[in-house]
Amino acid sequence: MNKSYTSTTHVSKRRISLAASVIALAVQAGCGGGGGGSGFAPVASGPAPAPASDTPAPPPAPALSAAEACAALNGLSIPAADIALPTSGAVVSSTTLVAPAGSGSTAVGEYCRVTGSIAPVDASAPPIQFDLALPTAWNRKAMQLTGGGYDGSVIAGNGNAPGASGLATPLARGYAAFGSDSGHSGSAAEASFALNDEALENYFGDQLRKTRDVAVKLIARRYGAAPVRTYAAGGSGGGREALYVADRWPALYDGVIAYFPAWSLTGMLTNYAITSKALAAPGAWSNPAKQQLLTRSVVAACDALDGATDGVIAKVSACAFDPATLACPGGADSGDGCLSTAQIGGFRAYATPLKLPYLLANGTDGYAALNIFDGGVIPAMGSSAPATPSRFDMAFATYIGESFVKYMVYRDASYDPFLFAVDANGYVQQRLRYISSRLDVNPDLGAFANKGGKVLIVHGMADPLIPAGSSEEFHRRAVAAMGSERVGAFLKYYEVPGYGHGGGAYDVRFDSVDALERWVEQGVAPSRLTVTDANAGNNGRTRPLCEYPAWPRYDGAGDVDLASSFTCVR
Repeated sequence: MNKSYTSTTHVSKRRISLAASVIALAVQAGCGGGGGGSGFAPVASGPAPAPASDTPAPPPAPALSAAEACAALNGLSIPAADIALPTSGAVVSSTTLVAPAGSGSTAVGEYCRVTGSIAPVDASAPPIQFDLALPTAWNRKAMQLTGGGYDGSVIAGNGNAPGASGLATPLARGYAAFGSDSGHSGSAAEASFALNDEALENYFGDQLRKTRDVAVKLIARRYGAAPVRTYAAGGSGGGREALYVADRWPALYDGVIAYFPAWSLTGMLTNYAITSKALAAPGAWSNPAKQQLLTRSVVAACDALDGATDGVIAKVSACAFDPATLACPGGADSGDGCLSTAQIGGFRAYATPLKLPYLLANGTDGYAALNIFDGGVIPAMGSSAPATPSRFDMAFATYIGESFVKYMVYRDASYDPFLFAVDANGYVQQRLRYISSRLDVNPDLGAFANKGGKVLIVHGMADPLIPAGSSEEFHRRAVAAMGSERVGAFLKYYEVPGYGHGGGAYDVRFDSVDALERWVEQGVAPSRLTVTDANAGNNGRTRPLCEYPAWPRYDGAGDVDLASSFTCVR
């Protein structure tokens, strides 16, 4: 593996002045194209004016049309000196003026699609591919859209925030929106890219800053001004990335949206590897029919605890289903209608929190349990028992955990993941500590709070991949570091019963972008919010979006499909 790349973020977080960045961008923006339509004109640049004379000055050059301004960006190079972290510069590879499309809430106006790449320092490392959408009618704001899993696919600028199906995209709202592939191309479930140092450091988080710097330069070139507001939004691994920028570069962002964030990703991936190893024990894995049996039984036992029988467990704290009630007579597997002793043990292992014998970065020492016995979660255990090499029809924990152990921990493609143990030797401890120092988010976002930044976190109680308990821990640690009053003034955490890792019995549709904008730009904190179920068969039912630790209790009367029939209680 290559050792030539060193991220300058290893030593300390950068505290870069937003004001200084904006001034620098404004100065450099003069050679760019201006907007057509209702966009912004470029800042003119050129030699100092000549002394006064009797000769009339020539008329000013006409503003470029949207098409001309878009085309003018093609082939543009951005030097490495304009990017805060080490690169070999960036180049725009294509520009396309995209005509307006769609109608109603999904309408998108004319925009310039810009694609390009950020070259690595290490010639053997892959570049960062990026995609930037520049609306002709710009709202003077930027939105960084983040990825998920191990990334590997370019996040398009015309994408949406999580949990916003059927709602206007940031681009449709007038944002200059952008994303990247995080510095490698491949499956979001496979991490062989991590054998290269620079690619790994980019995945940890460096690519977020590099992509942001390039995007802001191009935005300033197109419109003649830098964004007055910059936000980030994403879910899962992308939720981690959204929180990561608030943690590492708080001066550069104004607000972030994080759905089911993998903020403690080192602990999560370690837990996956340990869980997969447990499920590989003889007879421990359960087939899909048995997984569904468990989920149906949990919902049947706990659905009505919140006052409404609606297929959603809202009072999760009161649900404590015992899988032993599903035991097969005699303990041996006798069909899909019961669980063998080994299968019960496998489910229990799946739902056991990770506890490490040492501390990782930010004082973490484990990972929350997957709530398969209380949240109505269908376990993501796949359709085949764990084995090595893994396949995508196996448990999510198996192929994700295997990649982590092979490529990030041992950095050896031939390593047997079923040999992995957290206390096997000093190397594992040292390696996990390093990974967590670069990969994970510190819940103490005091610097972000001090500059006026705002955070919205949403997590489903039926998430089969990242347990809501993880976000609860983030909130607890934030409160421990900053105090409840201070945290409540800049961070809101919401739990949604029945919501999975996107989808689920209650599929969230919530305009988080609007809520964040109002909070940041108008000082109106989120209050009495409502979330809609996007599942087609549920007729747009609504629930109150309850701020943790509250949950929505049915009032005992009224339409169970209306939020007005529920009250957030603790």
